[in-house]
Amino acid sequence: MHRRRWIAAVAGAALVAVLPTPARAAVTPIAKINFQPAGSAVPSGYTADTGAAFDGTRGWVRQDSLSATHVPLDLTRNTRDRARAGVEARLNTLIHLQYGDVNGTNGVATPGAWEYAVPPGTYQVTVSAGDQPAYDSNHTVRVEGVAAISGFVPSATAEYRQATVTVPVSDGRLTVDAAGGTNTKLNYVEISRVDADPPTGLTAVPGDRQVALSWTGNAASYQVYRGGTLLATVSRAAYLDTAVSNGTAYSYRVVSDGGSSATVNATPAAFSLKVDFSDAATAPATGYVRDSGGAYTAARGYGWIDLGEGTPVDLTGNGRNRNPAAGQSDPRLATFMHAQLPAGSAGVATPGAWEAAVPNGVYAVTVAVGDAGTAVNSVHWANVEDQNAIAAFVPTATVKFATVTRTVRVADGKLTLSPAGGTNTKFAYLDIVSVPAAGATPTVRTSTPANGATGVPLTTSVVEDLVLPNGGVAAASLTASSVTLTRLSDGAAVPATTITSGGGDVINLSPTGPLAATTTYRFTVTSGVTDVTGKPFAPYSIVFTTGAGGNPGGPVAFDKTVGVATGASFTTVLKGPDGRLYAGTLDGNIHRFPINADGTLGTPTVIGTVRANASALGLPGAPARTIIGMAFDPASTPAAPILWITDNYEYVGPLNVPDWSGRIGRLTGADLGTYTSVVTGLPRSVKDHETNSLAFGPDGALYLTQGANNAMGAADSTWGNRPERLLSAAVLRLDPAKLPATLPLDAKTEEGGTYDPYAVNAPLTLHATGVRNAFDLVWHRNGHLYTPTNGSAAGGNTPATPATLPASCARRGYTGPAVPALTNVPTAETDYVFDVKPGRYYGHPNPVRCEWVLAGGNPTAGADPFQVSAYPTGVLPDPNFDLAGTYDAGLHASANGAIEYRGPAFGGALDGKLLVVRYSDGQDIETFDVAPSGALANRTVGTTGLTGFSQPLDVTEDLTTGNLYVTELGANRITLLKPRP
Repeated sequence: MHRRRWIAAVAGAALVAVLPTPARAAVTPIAKINFQPAGSAVPSGYTADTGAAFDGTRGWVRQDSLSATHVPLDLTRNTRDRARAGVEARLNTLIHLQYGDVNGTNGVATPGAWEYAVPPGTYQVTVSAGDQPAYDSNHTVRVEGVAAISGFVPSATAEYRQATVTVPVSDGRLTVDAAGGTNTKLNYVEISRVDADPPTGLTAVPGDRQVALSWTGNAASYQVYRGGTLLATVSRAAYLDTAVSNGTAYSYRVVSDGGSSATVNATPAAFSLKVDFSDAATAPATGYVRDSGGAYTAARGYGWIDLGEGTPVDLTGNGRNRNPAAGQSDPRLATFMHAQLPAGSAGVATPGAWEAAVPNGVYAVTVAVGDAGTAVNSVHWANVEDQNAIAAFVPTATVKFATVTRTVRVADGKLTLSPAGGTNTKFAYLDIVSVPAAGATPTVRTSTPANGATGVPLTTSVVEDLVLPNGGVAAASLTASSVTLTRLSDGAAVPATTITSGGGDVINLSPTGPLAATTTYRFTVTSGVTDVTGKPFAPYSIVFTTGAGGNPGGPVAFDKTVGVATGASFTTVLKGPDGRLYAGTLDGNIHRFPINADGTLGTPTVIGTVRANASALGLPGAPARTIIGMAFDPASTPAAPILWITDNYEYVGPLNVPDWSGRIGRLTGADLGTYTSVVTGLPRSVKDHETNSLAFGPDGALYLTQGANNAMGAADSTWGNRPERLLSAAVLRLDPAKLPATLPLDAKTEEGGTYDPYAVNAPLTLHATGVRNAFDLVWHRNGHLYTPTNGSAAGGNTPATPATLPASCARRGYTGPAVPALTNVPTAETDYVFDVKPGRYYGHPNPVRCEWVLAGGNPTAGADPFQVSAYPTGVLPDPNFDLAGTYDAGLHASANGAIEYRGPAFGGALDGKLLVVRYSDGQDIETFDVAPSGALANRTVGTTGLTGFSQPLDVTEDLTTGNLYVTELGANRITLLKPRP
């Protein structure tokens, strides 16, 4: 259950853009249309539409003809006027886009779409849908294919919904349809033209058979031209042109409805550099340049640097030529350079690495090491950029050379070849060749552990942050042959599970058991891994070495009984007041297990109340609903438990999860068979950030975690370009005593929703903000509230403060800092545990709440806590950022379920500690010491019995025994951990 992002591919490199504050585009009203019968009064300022067929100016067409001929359709018989007293005139009238009366004969059954003739451009469109009871509709309204209203089911307290979207129109017709809805009823439409500024700052960066374009603008869409040819219409300020030939000059310009950019030129070209390492007297092999140890200079573009310092160093004198004595027929192998000359040998003893200036991009690099002579006293290592090509190659009399090709990504303008790890490494030759159109190729961005890492924990996972120009990694392509971990000494494969995150933005390999101590392993991603479009990944390979091991948990150890329950996608687990174990599932069931004397689980009762309720209400995706939060009401008794839950639209992969689909419910009665909907309309990302866990606080209020809608606070395409909402990325507080008499409470805040969490006596309020995606939350006996929280993978976007701060800034007294936007942030956030305090901010931006700074910003030129290095130096943290309450849970941990351990097991050594489940890196449970002051310390992993899970998500404790129960989503099971005597 993890993460988030959008990657812009520019010459195959990470693009970090600090964007100026975008100008606000002018909005000019064009038309206000009210849908009504011909005899009804027309609301002031509106034009009536009575259902007539499209006449060239406006009107109705068959919805099923939109992709082709736009066949006119008369829907006059589908207009209605409810004529209710006290209802606004615009809402009293409507037109059926899909006639849904049961056995009705007074309407047109053919679904219709409404069109309005406009010049090509960008338009802001407001729509309203809804009707009086009976509520037989599931209203969905799309404008130019963009969902404005999705799956709205009216209620007695919310009969209508309004929404505004901004869309491009390129075909001369603005189109409104109801595809995906049921008996959708449209009240009115308002249309305004958005007059954007011309795109500015267009740059064209050439590469090998590609040109990467980027610019600045505030339009909803842009037309990209090469010469006079329209290449594409895009909604973001970047485009990668891969339909080009090397050596040909191209001109580009970008056009929006605000005007045209200047024209820029670019000539794509391949890059190739072949280097023959040798002594100074030997001519290089044909097609190669000679390198005999000269220090790196910008004028030459390549040369040697100090391995430790990274500064230029002259290693002239370290070159050798073994011919004619060696009789080596390949001149490239007859010569070499000592990168690590042994002490006492003729030459320079300073260890060196080699660098070449290259355009940012992706390169196929071939490196050869060895010695044609008789010397075999080397342990050769060759690392290219952040990958390993050759590790611990020891030549013999018959095998003198090793040659390997790696595909590497260069993002800093220099390609580096390093002998780190080796002894007397000898480089023979090096080939560097650019990969064509590499900006469209998915690659690994960074690895944890990094190449060459030592002292790696025996229970480590290997997690790769990715560059994804086309969308997320295809989970089905992650197999035992496409992603491997092998022992370096003999190539033996390590059994492991390989997964991606909910956002599809990482590759995570977790061994099924502990690795061997002080042993070197090779991790490899092959081209068998693809993204969701089927594009193969560039291959990637690293090596790392484990540490000595041991049990860092001291006397703490658990014995594991795997799979005491199986066969369901268990998400969350909790012991009830009746002494039984309750487990929610990904598809909306609750399993209630009797607990046997030995801690194992008996046959469950499966409670389908949530699914039945979803079906009865006709919720989108019903009957499936994902249950994450479960908390028993303090008023529960063993005979009459009251279970509060959060349930959400089930995420199964595609980016189609409807917004506002989270809710809070209460289950009561025999076998918890009665579902009371308490809160609806909670925000939802397109993926797996949702309404998460629940916990009753010492004040009797119910606290819950609400996930973010995107990666880093600004919309991005990987997360469906969904913006943050007023209640997203936060810990919320629900006061049951303030709930209205008539439930549910509609908590929708935007797109027609009117809920105000700041209102006096509001039942649902913002307890703390900036909490990106917290799965769980724990009230500790010290009175502090802790919530493990998923940070973002690399590649997200952050918002900029506008020139004029919104009203929300006055509410919180915000006057600065001024914050620039970032796009495609090249580094991942760590995961966190927050010691949550009311009213404080925890680092995930949300412009709706006037929160702009990601994590700790970048206040000084030095290393700052939780800094975001992509910000310019001087960007301060948000004034409300709770640095003292922010703790590191580990990079790519996917920190999820959490408990406070209570009990005398292990002589109290674990009592009071915070246990946090790590779904990704480690796939284990880490522990924190907790001070009475609330401070966390001594993060510990590798405790015996708390490792080796398969995508663990949640944990709970049986307080009578000290036993733990862990849900393992990757294996559809619950595992029992018993404290070792």
